[in-house]
Amino acid sequence: MTKQLKFAVVLLVTIASVNLNAQKKSPAKSAKPATEKASAKPTKQETMDWIAEKMKEKLAGNRVFISYSNGEFVYRKQVGVYSCNTTIYLNRITGSSPEYSDDFFIKGSVISFSDCGKEYEFRNSSSNNISIGGPNYNDYADPFEFKNDNSLVERLKKAFATLIEYNSSQKGANEKF
Repeated sequence: MTKQLKFAVVLLVTIASVNLNAQKKSPAKSAKPATEKASAKPTKQETMDWIAEKMKEKLAGNRVFISYSNGEFVYRKQVGVYSCNTTIYLNRITGSSPEYSDDFFIKGSVISFSDCGKEYEFRNSSSNNISIGGPNYNDYADPFEFKNDNSLVERLKKAFATLIEYNSSQKGANEKF
């Protein structure tokens, strides 16, 4: 083989190798639009966790966060000489105030229970309604300071609407409505 022929063979092999490597590269993955993830409906657990985080951040007055687990939010409130642990059951929330109302509250069957211990059992109480935002016309329990943050109240309305949808009873197979 002549030098020129050897050079031509090496050149062809090099060019073929470069072309082969270029073909092996996978095309760049297209990034998903940011709105696709944001528009996806959160799970029930994600919704409850987000609501609980906001509740923890905005506890009012002399309340102290105790715990949160699987839809049960617990805080302590000192009332005189005794303290009460109140549990809010996010899994029991089945409704909210009407859309035309300025007073935003959530409701359900015993959505909160306050336990003040054996000595002060007479102080134990439950509630079917909790005020979240607005003027609180009906004087419901008001454990959070959401009222001064209108944008947060609007986001909470959406989150509670999603949670209410999850907590509502599902239509049976033979039911039309």
